[in-house]
Amino acid sequence: MKKVILISLGIFSILSANEAEALFNSKCATCHKVQVTDKNSLIAPPINKVMMHIKKSFKDKDEALKFMKEYAINPDPTKTVCPSIDIFGVMPPQKGVVTDSQLDKIVNYLYDNFPKGAMQHRGMGMGRGMHKGMMGKMAFMKIDSNGDGAISKEEFNAFRAKKEGIDPSKIKYDYFFKRLDKNGDGKLDQEEFMGFIKMMRGE
Repeated sequence: MKKVILISLGIFSILSANEAEALFNSKCATCHKVQVTDKNSLIAPPINKVMMHIKKSFKDKDEALKFMKEYAINPDPTKTVCPSIDIFGVMPPQKGVVTDSQLDKIVNYLYDNFPKGAMQHRGMGMGRGMHKGMMGKMAFMKIDSNGDGAISKEEFNAFRAKKEGIDPSKIKYDYFFKRLDKNGDGKLDQEEFMGFIKMMRGE
């Protein structure tokens, strides 16, 4: 009897996972691709990248799931954790597109299955293992191409485009840049830029 119950639970678990994956594929995967062949053709950040940033920002699963559900229903650019918002803009609200129970299944499936592969361990890719202060200073100097001691939006976008492997013209918004620009002067000083470094490192 015990064996039958365990088998039944296993079958139910598989069916639930398959249902959640099917919901993701029908409701989300058209925009949030799993496999990326051409970055310039994307209309939303790949799901691997979205989940990488979410898991860096929320160490607790319940907090992450709550954020995902709330953001899907009422996307707020001031609360985004994914810098790709400057490329793709704000996602459309999913209220009325998915039910609450469907959304529960989707966010749990995403948290348990993504990111995959090398994306699981991906960071800034600059000076890994180096003292974060030194890494930030070196990165700042590299991005500040005209050496004026500040990073303009144009310099920041050029850096972002190179890191993303896309044409700079694809970066059309400045939601994330404005979030980093705490004093609103249209440029990033070293302290403001460290906010970007910390977010990319999941601190």
